[in-house]
Amino acid sequence: MDNIMVQRNKLEDGSYNLSIEVADSAYFNIYDNADNKSGEELLRNYLKDNSDDARYDNVKVNHNKNRHLVNITAKLNYDSNLHTEYENISRLMHKK
Repeated sequence: MDNIMVQRNKLEDGSYNLSIEVADSAYFNIYDNADNKSGEELLRNYLKDNSDDARYDNVKVNHNKNRHLVNITAKLNYDSNLHTEYENISRLMHKK
């Protein structure tokens, strides 16, 4: 999906807060509603596309009509998972 911005903040417990911002025009080309079901689907696809093994919870979706953005937030957990740090994220993002 084009027009996407991702931000991760590592927490002291080793989990991450994740925020994904998507232009609403791109979001609504794929999804009918800005609800938790579509937000979880976008999040699952994002994690899968980036070979990310995180488990997620507390998914929230917000459509800011004034800024024309859909924001999906979640907490990512890697307990008992193998997790690769994001040193090479730029290479993953530009993979064809």
